[in-house]
Amino acid sequence: MTQDVQVRAASTPSWVGAYAEKVIAARGRPERLKRLFDTSLVPMILVNSERRYVEVNTPARLAFRLTLAELRRLKIEDLTPEPLLSTMHAAWGRLIGTGCVAGPYSVALLDGSFLEISYYGLADALPGLHLIMFAPAGWPEEEFSPDVQLLGFSEGVSPLTSRELEVLQLAAEGRTAPLIAVDLGVSVATVRTHFGHIYEKLGVGDRAAAVAKAMRLGMIA
Repeated sequence: MTQDVQVRAASTPSWVGAYAEKVIAARGRPERLKRLFDTSLVPMILVNSERRYVEVNTPARLAFRLTLAELRRLKIEDLTPEPLLSTMHAAWGRLIGTGCVAGPYSVALLDGSFLEISYYGLADALPGLHLIMFAPAGWPEEEFSPDVQLLGFSEGVSPLTSRELEVLQLAAEGRTAPLIAVDLGVSVATVRTHFGHIYEKLGVGDRAAAVAKAMRLGMIA
């Protein structure tokens, strides 16, 4: 396998954020989540604590070019380029530690090709199962715009300050409050105050929902 694989930076499409909001609303509700999972146009996967594929919806199976039975024999690392294994483990740790993570990634398909994606991961979408949804990098927004409209897609001027946007962007990358404090040179208490303002302005209750809504509104990449 080539050793110069790199994750290319890419903006996460706003429609991934729209679907992420719907997933968060269905978190912990198996029947509702299953309906969304099965009907979604966005590729989605459910993995267990060992990073093994448990459920993979049709768009994701088509993207991976593998059947559900084939994917259930694999783990995330089996479709990760070897040079990115440390990146994958770090992202997994951030997902489990903070509850959500988003960003660019590269999938190693079994035919030797690579699929560049932007993804959003939600920990414990169901007990012991973590949901990851993704979009091929550079996929046109208009391909999904009719469906996004049904999900209440809207855009507008950000109600967040520039510092709050910085905090939320770092949160999307899976950084904990203490790490965000170090990155920005402020106290942990200040970061938590920023989170409180973010939640209030966006009308959400936690980090995962804030990241998803900000992605849908195009506030963060």
